[in-house]
Amino acid sequence: MESMIEVRRRTAVIEAESHKKMLELCWAFRAQLEDVQSRLSPADYSYVEALKTFLLRDRSV
Repeated sequence: MESMIEVRRRTAVIEAESHKKMLELCWAFRAQLEDVQSRLSPADYSYVEALKTFLLRDRSV
């Protein structure tokens, strides 16, 4: 049986790995947005800029 300390340590490792994966997904999504942005209407372009800004600022996703 695992001790509480071992469980907390394992949980922290899993959470850190999940956080890293989420950040990687956010950056990949941001790169995809940049690829399509030039082909968008002005309104959609502004929306994509807002999404990219959010992805840059919210690093605690």
